Amino acid sequence: MNEKNLPNCPVVLQTGFRIFFLGALVHAIISIWMWMGFYALGWDIFIPMPINIWHGHEMIYGFTMAVVAGFLLTAVMNWTGRPTLQGTPLLVLFLLWAAGRVLAFMPGMGALKTMVIVDCIFLGYLIIAVSLPIIKTKQWHQSAVLSKVIILFICNIFFFQAVFNNTLQSAHSNLLFAVYMMVSLIFTIGRRVIPFFVGKALGSSGIKNSKNLDMASLVLIVLFSIFDSFWPHFRIIPVLAACLVGIHIWRLKGWYLPGIWKKPLLWILFVGYAFLIIGFILKVFCHTHNLSVDYSLHAFTYGGIGIFTLGMMARVALGHTGRDVQKPSPLVFWMFIILIVGACVRIFLPIINEDFYLMAIVIGQLLWMLTFILFAIVYIPILVSKRPDGKWG
Repeated sequence: MNEKNLPNCPVVLQTGFRIFFLGALVHAIISIWMWMGFYALGWDIFIPMPINIWHGHEMIYGFTMAVVAGFLLTAVMNWTGRPTLQGTPLLVLFLLWAAGRVLAFMPGMGALKTMVIVDCIFLGYLIIAVSLPIIKTKQWHQSAVLSKVIILFICNIFFFQAVFNNTLQSAHSNLLFAVYMMVSLIFTIGRRVIPFFVGKALGSSGIKNSKNLDMASLVLIVLFSIFDSFWPHFRIIPVLAACLVGIHIWRLKGWYLPGIWKKPLLWILFVGYAFLIIGFILKVFCHTHNLSVDYSLHAFTYGGIGIFTLGMMARVALGHTGRDVQKPSPLVFWMFIILIVGACVRIFLPIINEDFYLMAIVIGQLLWMLTFILFAIVYIPILVSKRPDGKWG
C-alpha cells in the first residue's frame, strides 16, 4: 500500500485491530461483570430475553465478533495488499458494533428490536468490507474464512426471530450453531497461522498441513454442528465428536515442536486449540455418561474461544504495531495462566463435585475479568500509540 494515499486519522483508526481489540477488552470485562451480577449476586434482571441466552449471544456476537472483526480487517489487508476500512468508515463500523452492545444492556423490547437492526447492519458492513479486497484480488481461497462470517450473520437473524417468537429452543439451537461456526473459524485460522508462527519463531520449515485432514475436518465439523445444534439426540453425534478429537489431535501433533514452551505467544494458541478438542471429548461423555452439556459448551467457549482469541489479540497487537512478539511483557504470561486456570475451574470443578457449580461460575467470572484487566494494563498503551518505527498502522 502507498502510505501517501492513506487518510490522516487518529492512530486507533488506522487499522481495524486497534479499535476493535479495545472494544473487545472493555466488553469482556463489563459483560461478565453484569453476568455475575445477574447470575450470582441477585441483581434485578432487566434484559428482555432469558439471561443465559443473552450471555451466550454477547459472548459470540459481542466479544468474539469484535476480535474477529479486528483480526479480519487487518489480515485481509495483509493477504490481499489492499486497504480495508480506515478512518471514518472504520469508526462507523465500530460504532455500529458498540451501539449493538449498549442496546444489549438496555431494558425493553424497543431496545432489543433496535439492536437487531444495528447488529445486522454491522455484520453486513463487515462482510462487505472484508469481501471487497478479496474479490478485487480474486483470492477466492479466502472464502473459507468469509463464508463462516456470513453463516454467523444468518444465524444471528434466525436467533432474533426465535427470540421474538418466544421459541427459545430454536434460539438456543441457532446460538449453539453460531458457537460451532466460531469453533470452525478458529480451526480455519489456526490451520493458517499456527504452523506459520511456529516456523517463524523456531526456524522450522518442515511444518505442513494435510489436505485430506483438512477436508475430513471440514466435513465432520459441518455434520457435527448441524446435528448437535438442531437434532441433539442423534446417536451419530458422539461418533462425529470422537472423529473430530482424533483429527485435531493429529493436526496439533503435526504442528508441535518442544520449543513452543519458551514462547508464550505460541503455546497459548496450542492451549486454546486443545480446549476445543477437550470440548469434543466432553461432548462424547455427554452422550455416553450423561454428562451435562454445560461442560462441553464452556470448554468450547471459555476455554477454546476465550483462550485462543486472547492469544491472537496479544500477538496481533504486538506484531502489527512493529513490536517484538518474541519479547512480550511478563504480565502476558500471567494473564494467560489466569485465564487457563479460570477455564479449568469453570469446566472441571463442577464435574468433580456438582456442589461447587455456583462457586466454579463465580471463580471463572472473576478470573476472566482479572485476565482482561491485565490485558488492558499491558495493551491499551500499545493499541493507542503509534508504531515505534513510525510506520502507518
